[in-house]
Amino acid sequence: MISEASPLPTGWIESGRPLEIDVGCHKGLFLAEMAALYPDRNFLGIERQAERVERTNRKIQRLEMRNAAVICGEGHETLRTLPSSVADHIHVLFPDPWPKRRHHIRRLIQPSFIETCLRLLKPCGILRLVTDDEPYARDVRIHAANVPGLVECPDDREYPLTEFQKKFLVDGRPVYALILRKPING
Repeated sequence: MISEASPLPTGWIESGRPLEIDVGCHKGLFLAEMAALYPDRNFLGIERQAERVERTNRKIQRLEMRNAAVICGEGHETLRTLPSSVADHIHVLFPDPWPKRRHHIRRLIQPSFIETCLRLLKPCGILRLVTDDEPYARDVRIHAANVPGLVECPDDREYPLTEFQKKFLVDGRPVYALILRKPING
């Protein structure tokens, strides 16, 4: 059940279980696979298309997953409503790159978005940004370098492939990932 005061399901903060957030979770396939792989963690998806949210939540209920939920909202705006130091991982997988220069302002990953993620991450929390668009990846790396409080780090954790990632692998297209960690004293 989702509380009106917070977009997090009731009791998730109090549970003490690690929280992972999937911003722009699309059809929720990655979210559902992660929730199945890690039943000791909670997974919150944020998706702006209501039909996808309803379909994914029906699937979560049908599979009786008590550690997953999807809420409808614009990614950055929804993240701003969450309490500080609540997330262990934030995944942003294949956001729209808005390739035309005049549209770059519409991109999700801007310095203010990274700052919001930094506020939400617990110490040692991970912000994982993945795209297939090399210019976007370059811009994201520059934005991240200009936000103090996050350090680039390796990530040896195994993740399920997203729907987009599977397609890009078949097409032979490269994927770019940036893994940022909030320091323990950050």
